[in-house]
Amino acid sequence: MSTNESEPLLSVESLRTQFRTENGTVTAVDDVSFTLKSGEVMGIVGESGAGKSVTAKSIMRLIQSPGEIVSGSVMFGGRDLTELSDAEMREVRGNQITLIPQDPMTSLNPVLTVGEQIVETIECHQDVNRKEARKIAIEAMKEVEIPAPESRIDEYPHEFSGGMRQRILIAIGLACEPELIIADEPTTALDVTTQAKILELLNDLRKDHGVSILMITHNLGVVAQTCDRVGVMYAGNLIETGSVSAIFNRPRHPYTRALIDAIPEVGSDHDRLYALEGSMPDLKNLPDGCNFADRCPHAVEACQTGGDPPLESPEDAPEERLAACIRKTELDLSTPTIPESTKRQKKEPIEETLLEVSGLKKHFSSGNGLFGNLSVTRTDGGLSLERRYVKAVDGVDFTINRGETVGLVGESGCGKSTVARTVLQLLEPTAGEVYFDGHPLHSLDDNEIRSLRQEMQIVFQDPKSSLNPRKTVGQIIGRGMEKHDIATGQEKRKRIEELLERVGLQSTDLEKYPHQFSGGQQQRIAIASALAVEPKLIVCDEPVSALDVSVQAQILNLLDDIQAEFGLSYLFISHNISVVQHICDRVAVMYLGEIVEFGTVNQVFDPPYHPYTESLLSSVPHADPNRRSNRILLDGTVPSPLNPPNGCSFHTRCPKKIGEQCEKQVPGAEQVGSNKTHQIACHLSEAEMSEPVDHQEKGT
Repeated sequence: MSTNESEPLLSVESLRTQFRTENGTVTAVDDVSFTLKSGEVMGIVGESGAGKSVTAKSIMRLIQSPGEIVSGSVMFGGRDLTELSDAEMREVRGNQITLIPQDPMTSLNPVLTVGEQIVETIECHQDVNRKEARKIAIEAMKEVEIPAPESRIDEYPHEFSGGMRQRILIAIGLACEPELIIADEPTTALDVTTQAKILELLNDLRKDHGVSILMITHNLGVVAQTCDRVGVMYAGNLIETGSVSAIFNRPRHPYTRALIDAIPEVGSDHDRLYALEGSMPDLKNLPDGCNFADRCPHAVEACQTGGDPPLESPEDAPEERLAACIRKTELDLSTPTIPESTKRQKKEPIEETLLEVSGLKKHFSSGNGLFGNLSVTRTDGGLSLERRYVKAVDGVDFTINRGETVGLVGESGCGKSTVARTVLQLLEPTAGEVYFDGHPLHSLDDNEIRSLRQEMQIVFQDPKSSLNPRKTVGQIIGRGMEKHDIATGQEKRKRIEELLERVGLQSTDLEKYPHQFSGGQQQRIAIASALAVEPKLIVCDEPVSALDVSVQAQILNLLDDIQAEFGLSYLFISHNISVVQHICDRVAVMYLGEIVEFGTVNQVFDPPYHPYTESLLSSVPHADPNRRSNRILLDGTVPSPLNPPNGCSFHTRCPKKIGEQCEKQVPGAEQVGSNKTHQIACHLSEAEMSEPVDHQEKGT
């Protein structure tokens, strides 16, 4: 397809998409206009429900009943996509425009090999036979740096890691050489190292092929480091657009400023996060004035009437700089709007151990076939049988003091969640000792463990799947109170109402069901449920990874508040390094079932580091377009815990590997200098660990 280079590749004009429901018409996309040039990357950001994904689906004509595009145009290559027939649109999708969805596991067919799925796309859009399509598929897999594509093309989706599955989706999209990639939250569920590789890959595709990318995300760090321009959406409208540097250096809309302020940044101080209160208005019943007025700290009386302000250029800004705010010129939003009252509550340190974990191991049987986990191996003496185990956790030691937060960080599959479940005795340890408040959990029977469950609670990543949809909020929170004989009847109801108010909900919400709440509100219910039984320890397993930055800030502030109020201890599991630095007192860095570094936040986040810690920190996308990170892109993926490497488990990927010592000898955890609280398991000297890696951005 040829286009006039002076014209934009994509031009969206006055796009409006509505969903007609029994309760009224929802205007999910309301008069949205923007352009995208060839080879340009534009980010679309905003809270959940802002209209980001509906905008993307509208561009690709993927809106299904009861939704419809009611007005506007989508010009692509000189044609209005809204005017094309279904058959003509199918020629555009996949061939000229491709969509990379958020969750590759639900987008890939589990019963077809990845090769069959790529080949199917090629055959659908290109005039080639199956043999030629397979060659193109292998080349596409090479392009996205999947190792050994000639053999892996015949593997199934479940045989790939999360990052590799995302690469498969990109390979499917690239196979037909599209001109526009719409990436809908492509890195949300990925750890920082995998995220860095995917972003680097998209950047390479843009450079090598001149592909345009529309990046939909709620991660402002990703936008700052990868995009040329950004559009901010709120309640179905674009409320600000401009270059990335202009938006981050001086936002013109208070909502943009609030999103930036809500981000926990690596290297920033540990002040309380700015949390934008309230939620987006009901899209079926929008306010008379500015849609953001009820939440805006800068709103004046004129903001409450006259409809939503148009997207226009401020008087003192270039024409391409647009904002939908009547005060866009007079407000100076170049500095954070965080009042003094947002200082974090001071925690009194208590040097008394609540949880002590020593030599903890959890190995899973590797097979369930005819011979179970028995494997036949060939030796010099002939054939032999050996039992094989997945060493998910392999000798972990750490402590948590009363009132303290200890973080567990590392890539997906390193054993973080298995540690949590084994500590809580939800999984039976293979070896090791776990003492909780003086009780040896590892040697207690089921009844004794059950009696201690009240004092150990867990908050999961996805509240929607952890809250019973058939129970009211009151029943969910009250169940633990009854089970542990804490309260019944009116006393129970009173406690539930108090807990709901404590986590920022209404006392009247106890009669509602989980589906009537947003994701952030559901997580508040899960926290209230954990607090209901008056625990001493709460395990937080990725509690904010799926939340918008504004909701994330609310939950992190809430966790801070209730810890200071009740003296709770947290085991906080996350792959978000910025969040861990913000909320934790000490941090354990895990790799392949082992802790490779443990210390206070300041000790772990400053040199000397373990080389793996250094690579994690370098991969964090900073929400500052003026700050460029020299990413250390590690080779390959985490080795299989079924067959871990000899010697140091990290030596197969380590950019500072020093030879046979790393390959053959297992490093022990050693004290760093005079800091008794800082330990690193590495053969390198402190000077070598303090020396930065040559940032040649190691290949993937």
